[in-house]
Order: sequence, then structure tokens, then C-alpha cells
Amino acid sequence: MERNRVHSIELMPKSSVVRRDGDGIEMTFAADPGAPVFAGHYPGFPLLPGVFALDAVHHAVLRHAETTGGDSPELAGIRSVRFLSPVLPGDTLSVEAAVTRTDGGRDVRAVCRTGRGKSATLRLRYRDAGPRDLSAAPDGAPSGADSAPGVSHGVAALKQLIPHRFPALLVDRVLAVEPGRSVVTRKAVTCNEPWYRDLPDDTAESGYRYPAALLIESWCQSAALLAAWDRSPEELAGQVALFGGMSGIEVLGEVLPGDVLRHEVRISRELAGTWIFEGATGTADGRPVLAVGSVMTALRPSAVLGAPVPT
Repeated sequence: MERNRVHSIELMPKSSVVRRDGDGIEMTFAADPGAPVFAGHYPGFPLLPGVFALDAVHHAVLRHAETTGGDSPELAGIRSVRFLSPVLPGDTLSVEAAVTRTDGGRDVRAVCRTGRGKSATLRLRYRDAGPRDLSAAPDGAPSGADSAPGVSHGVAALKQLIPHRFPALLVDRVLAVEPGRSVVTRKAVTCNEPWYRDLPDDTAESGYRYPAALLIESWCQSAALLAAWDRSPEELAGQVALFGGMSGIEVLGEVLPGDVLRHEVRISRELAGTWIFEGATGTADGRPVLAVGSVMTALRPSAVLGAPVPT
């Protein structure tokens, strides 16, 4: 018999279990055209943020764990993710996840598909729930101090650079920028964000954890800002940042409403409109929550989203 499910944010709540056994789980998730994210990602050419596939796999892993007893596992890291084709409003996203128990956690290999074929492949690492020592920040973690006090660009400036809009614009301010090199941004997490809308009143505090998928999406939007920063409005017209993959990501701590995030993004490589980024995220009080080894993105015409990417 399944344990009672713990309330938590589900970015794609319309889901069902197709198969579940000791080796893994298969689920389907509906990309509801009425979901609030489509209004802001992106106006005029809506598509599901790639990280929603990560959230779908995460909830599939949690559903699989319901049959094994004990606390729900926690996402510890992303070994690799490849985004292969977009998920569009009205699509059904199928998730097949193979789950292997390890010492102190789980390894997960997952494939996501729509009716047009593969949309993403993921390799994730989970740890068993329990206390952890977060006092020592990893190499590259944010220092907690802004590198260029007095340099600040708000939402009006951000909207000139990336097409994300409410509720999918997950960066509030640029604190410091070196075009072609690095950017520091801020994101305030609030319980008024639409992702919290359907949580019942009896949700425990742990249920209000900000989804790792949105934490990573916010960091990636900071990377998109850096890629677009020194380009003219004419160059950016009709362009969109497409993330092809990521690896070496460590989830170091939880984020709750009231936390203020400080993203640091650096360009490690650039070639012909394609960038490899690295960096980290911490809270305003210096607590590390995310370390990013590698994220690849490219600026491409939004017209490429009109048809599925071949797989």
C-alpha cells in the first residue's frame, strides 16, 4: 500500500502512473495549454521550459519512492541533461525512469517523449533525506557580496534582452555585468508565485520548497541575459535562447519563500553564437544552494520553434 503523499509543488500536476515496479516507473504528464507558464514562455510562440521535463522526472522518482518506505529522496545533482525537441501546449509528455538504489541514494536514467519523439534524456542523482552539513561552500559558490555595487538593471532592462514574461520571468535584477564574461543577478522567491497556488493549507513547510527546476531555470535566464547583453535590439529581434544541455549540476540546499537568490554566471567557452556557462547560486545570507558545472545555450531565430527538432 502507498504511503500518504506529501504535498509539494508540481509544475505539471495533471499526471498519471502507467507502470511502476522495482526497476522504475513510467508516467504521463499533460502540458496543459491553460497552464500559467505558457503566458510568459514565450508570448507569441509558447513552449514548455525544458526544465519542466526535469520536474516531471523528479515527481516520477518521488512516486516510485512511495512504494519503498522511508522519506522521499532529495535531488542531489544532475549528471547530464540533453534537450532534444520542444514540448508544446497540449502535448502529453511521457516519462520513463529507471531507478537504481545506491549507497545513500538513487541513480536515475530517464527519457522524456512527446508524440513527435524524444524530447529530453536525463541522468540524475538522488540522496536519501536526512541532515547535511552545508556550512562549507563549494568552489565557485557565490561570495555573498555584489562585485560591482551601484550597477543595477531592473525588469525594464531585462525585458529588452530576453522574451520571458510573467510568470516565467524568473530574474528580478542584474547587479553586475561584464559583457562577454560574467553576470550577477538577483531573484526574490515569494509565496505569491503561481507555482504555490494549488498547495492546500495543511502543507508542511517542506512542501514549500522552490522546485529545483525553477531554481535552475532562473540561473539559466541569467545566462541568457549575459549572452544577449552586448547585442543590439535589431540583433535580438526574433531571437530566443535555446538550452541544449547541462551537466555537473549540484543541488546544495533548499530554497523557500522569503529567500533572495544571488546567481553568478560565467562564460567558459563561446563559439559562433553558442555559449558554455558555469557558475553558482547562493542566498543573500551566503548559503550555497546550487553549483553549475556546464550549461550550453545558443541564440537562434524563434522560427525554429515552429517545427519539431529532429531526433
